[in-house]
Amino acid sequence: MIKISTDRFGDMEFSEESVLHVVGGIIGFPELHGYVLIQRPNDAPFYWLQSIDDPTLALVLLDPLIFKPDYRPALPEGLRNELMAESNEITLFSIVTIPQGRPQEMTANLLGPLAVCPASHRARQLVLDDRLYTHRHPILS
Repeated sequence: MIKISTDRFGDMEFSEESVLHVVGGIIGFPELHGYVLIQRPNDAPFYWLQSIDDPTLALVLLDPLIFKPDYRPALPEGLRNELMAESNEITLFSIVTIPQGRPQEMTANLLGPLAVCPASHRARQLVLDDRLYTHRHPILS
């Protein structure tokens, strides 16, 4: 079991099998690779991506299909192999920014989704070159 003391969730304990390895890190945090994906009932439909390498870091994630049902970016060649994923095992999450005191202005990064393979516990943040999407897509528009 792994134990960490986080800023947001306090003391946490979880199995090594539940750790999500983010290949290449996340933009702004390239040296951090170990995370735990948390979904708390009171926070649904949001998820938390809690770093185990830096307990002060927890990112908010959201399934982009909730607010953008036509979101279907092309996945890079080789992503399935890199994440050790079978055919349809990859789930995309958007990293959410919530301005302090202004949750109605929250945005999602559709240009840098997090591709997750739950079966292999591997993930990679993608950097898309697609003019259909923005890194500050309004969620509550």
